[in-house]
Amino acid sequence: MIIENELEKIRNIRKLIFIINPVAGNGKTIEILPEIKSKFDKLIDKIMYKIVVSKCEGDITELALTHYREGYREFVAVGGDGTLSELINAFQFPIKDIPSIGIIPMGTGNDFVKNTDNNSNIENILETIAKDSKILIDIGRVNNFNFINNCSFGIDGPIIEDTNKYKNILPGKSAYLVSTLKAGMQFKASHVEVVADHQVYKGKMILIAVGNGKYFGGGMKICPDAELDDGLLELCMVTNVSKLKFIKEISKIYSGRLNELKEVIYVKSKEIEIKVSDHQYWINADGNLVGKTPAIIKINPKCVYYFA
Repeated sequence: MIIENELEKIRNIRKLIFIINPVAGNGKTIEILPEIKSKFDKLIDKIMYKIVVSKCEGDITELALTHYREGYREFVAVGGDGTLSELINAFQFPIKDIPSIGIIPMGTGNDFVKNTDNNSNIENILETIAKDSKILIDIGRVNNFNFINNCSFGIDGPIIEDTNKYKNILPGKSAYLVSTLKAGMQFKASHVEVVADHQVYKGKMILIAVGNGKYFGGGMKICPDAELDDGLLELCMVTNVSKLKFIKEISKIYSGRLNELKEVIYVKSKEIEIKVSDHQYWINADGNLVGKTPAIIKINPKCVYYFA
């Protein structure tokens, strides 16, 4: 009986891994290691935890996949939205044995956590993880790349390219805003065909955003009605707005009021197809440029647990 009880305890022990991105937050992610250890050393009889540090781009995906195969089912990314994006790309959804994921937000934009009541208080986040408080959420997929928050096409490509250049000399949000204003003056819209919810939309479009979550670009509320667990994607199509109007109305993208503009169309759909005739648009998935159009975007409903 004693042996059976011990075996039952072992079977019930949670296996949790923290994956640290040492580059995120200008290297500040390493500083929270003592806080993680202090919290989870006290729970060692209930939670078997491990801390690993990624060494290069793509390493987070490999670390998560390797540990999943070793029986780990709980994964916490310590870094920014890009770190979380690398984490979810370790899995092919839907997956039989559903993993749990979390984020300790220490990046530049930290957009994903804005979708829930979660905040940036590390102590509160660690307590949420320790209590195993979680919700079941959807994951999007664009071509061969998973996204947890959003993907976008058009003006966002050059914005991301320029932001990566400017963020070494400007704070993250400022770098993104400067890049957005520059692209607003220089970007030329192409003719796009979008198929969504059995409807076809054609015309010159400056931006197409597809949201599982509401925010991107450091707080821009591009898809205000997107929900993480409704089995749908919110599609935002911005037609060829004039450069002057783009600059004048840019504040609406932060307040979730783009729907007030006649140049903006919103639709919800489970699957979206995008083709660009003039030339290819970059595909931006969770802040990463992962290829170019054409693109097929789908939703995998309620396929992963999220600590919240």
